[in-house]
Amino acid sequence: MDRKVWTAAELEAMTPAEVDAVFEGGIVWDPADAAPELLAQTRERILRRIENTEPTQRS
Repeated sequence: MDRKVWTAAELEAMTPAEVDAVFEGGIVWDPADAAPELLAQTRERILRRIENTEPTQRS
């Protein structure tokens, strides 16, 4: 899934509506479309955050 990398000069030459469209087009809404490495890294970070911020339950 190769995406165009926009330069600052290209973005500055666009209208605000065009920049918004580029931004919106870059959002991955379905996790199935995201890179597996990104999902794994994100899942690990979330679980680490939960582990570090949530009190552990003791029986």
